[in-house]
Amino acid sequence: SRSTRASVVACARAPSGAMGAASELVAAVVAPFGTSRGTTASTAATLRILAAATAALGAGLLLAFASRRRPVAARGCGLLGPPGGEADAPEEQEDRGEPHADEGEVDLEELATSTVGAAGSFVEERGARVSRRASRASPASEGDRRAELPGAQRVYVKTMGCAHNSSDAEFMMGLLQEYGYELVGALEDSDLCLVNSCTVKSPSQDSATNLMKRARAAGKPVVLTGCVPSADSSVADGFEGVSLLGVTHIDRIVEVVEQTLLGNTVRMLGKRRELPSLDLPKVRRNKCVEIIPISGGCLGSCSYCKTKHARGKLSSYSGDAIVQRALTAASEGASEIWLASEDTGAYGIDLGTDIASLLGRVADALPAGVMLKLGMTNPPYMLAHIAAVAEVLKRPNVFEFIHIPVQSGSDSVLQAMVREYTIADFSRLVDGLRESVPEVLVATDIICGFPTESKEDHEASMELVRKYRFPVLNISQFYPRPGTPAAKMKRLPSSLAKRRSSEVTQLFDSYETNQHLVGQELRAWFSDTEAKHKQTVGHTKGYVKVVVPRDDALLGRSAMVRVHRATKWHIEGDILRP
Repeated sequence: SRSTRASVVACARAPSGAMGAASELVAAVVAPFGTSRGTTASTAATLRILAAATAALGAGLLLAFASRRRPVAARGCGLLGPPGGEADAPEEQEDRGEPHADEGEVDLEELATSTVGAAGSFVEERGARVSRRASRASPASEGDRRAELPGAQRVYVKTMGCAHNSSDAEFMMGLLQEYGYELVGALEDSDLCLVNSCTVKSPSQDSATNLMKRARAAGKPVVLTGCVPSADSSVADGFEGVSLLGVTHIDRIVEVVEQTLLGNTVRMLGKRRELPSLDLPKVRRNKCVEIIPISGGCLGSCSYCKTKHARGKLSSYSGDAIVQRALTAASEGASEIWLASEDTGAYGIDLGTDIASLLGRVADALPAGVMLKLGMTNPPYMLAHIAAVAEVLKRPNVFEFIHIPVQSGSDSVLQAMVREYTIADFSRLVDGLRESVPEVLVATDIICGFPTESKEDHEASMELVRKYRFPVLNISQFYPRPGTPAAKMKRLPSSLAKRRSSEVTQLFDSYETNQHLVGQELRAWFSDTEAKHKQTVGHTKGYVKVVVPRDDALLGRSAMVRVHRATKWHIEGDILRP
């Protein structure tokens, strides 16, 4: 169990020779075998910890215990065994003896239940593959002993990409921290580098691979997670010491980190239909903001998109699980709940429900002072819920914000992109929301230089921006992603894509959207700090960014602000009253 593992690590850190502590530790480990209903097992991973604790304590009791037969750990844990649902009952597993790190032997009952092979071989089952060290370890120094002690190492986590990816990283950090690993803010201070990657565009994937190269050059073992390895595991080919973890296996991060630190290489990339539980520990990068993934995957087939290869088809969390996660986060101090997905508009289609119903449920359940924010949606499935979603956006505890990526202003380009809507559909969605919620902030995305984009298509995108004057516009050039249909299309010259991107950027920079707010008194909800400018950051109900002189007491609270200045990106003001 997690508590038993924590006890092992704590005892292992105690002074050596503490036989009494060793006895207590053995009792703590053995006791659950006769009492726990589900966690009645000790796995090979636990035995490795027991061995490390024994060495640190100078006690032989744990080694004697390690030789007994034991069943596989409870399936619901997500740390010691496969996630709940993969097996209905513990399996009896033959003891293969105490693993010895210096011989390169590894027993991963939970990662792969096949018999352990020779050092340097691979074991595969349930989508997991483990490569074992073949080299013999040298005598351990004090630093080496810390590096070998499970849960005592320092982990640097770098996350790239969308809100869903950020939430995945926070869950993984929560699991690692709960187990005992120390999270550090710099690669140089770490014993292992965890790269949570994004595959949307080539530059984002390049950022991940470059960091991976830096870490390996510095002698740091690496765990590569996120959409890059899930979409294309070959990205790690040629790199030693790099383990891969798929997006549906984030609840197995402790096992993978532990094995990687022991010098083994893990490949756990098989797609799992059941999503990781929302009831996992979490380390929020922003203590005020809880990001809840409401689903994984999507129902689209966009010709340029690599994310579908990683996240797969739509799989939604239950409304009960999402509401409970929101309430738990609020009880822990989160003042904003963000609902994230590859396509929030498609939520619940696989469960017989919809996004409007979910929004209403979460908004109803949130305690006073906690705000709700809807994430990205593609037009096709949101079109059926315009009126209902607009009604939820008007609630006092919901930000009037929606992100609807249009990608192009041309129907012919949208067809080549396989976006499954027309510009008329997009306009109907935006116009319908703005009619009911005049101050709603509609953010969108534009891809410039798609292979089939003509001069007229580009001008149609420019005209769409002129028409709606989007306050938030994400502009990017087309990047062919390997394995996608669009990657096979003849590319436009990169200079042309760059020029078109610059033209859209210049158009976006040419208009203002916040000037009308100067002189108004508005309520803002504060959740962040800009230390460099000594400012506290919040947002209005219409999700306009607000900055005021720094006052950390405002974090997690709302206050009335008098606006005295507006810029392209935010408004500035002074606090009037709570």
